[in-house]
Amino acid sequence: MAKVYFGMIVSLDGFVNDRDGKIRSLYESYKPHATTHEADKNTGAVVMGRNSFEMAEDTDGYADHYEFQLPLFVLTHTPPAKHPKENDKLTITFITEGIEEAIR
Repeated sequence: MAKVYFGMIVSLDGFVNDRDGKIRSLYESYKPHATTHEADKNTGAVVMGRNSFEMAEDTDGYADHYEFQLPLFVLTHTPPAKHPKENDKLTITFITEGIEEAIR
């Protein structure tokens, strides 16, 4: 059976996002390192909420810049009208049936 891990980025002072819901401050000094690359090798897929997914200024950018280049499952009530760009490693599936379906 596969394992499911929960993860989120929080600064040492407890910052998660600003009052506008933006997370840019968390990534200003972010630099991938050995632990990041190890996590990437041991991750089979990512499940995230629609709000988190849309924090990207351009959701097509996931295909080029997202640190986890693997299947991405986005929980949502309604998929977007235009499907975002994918590549040979990163696929994006919008799940409307709930988190249980995304994990399955």
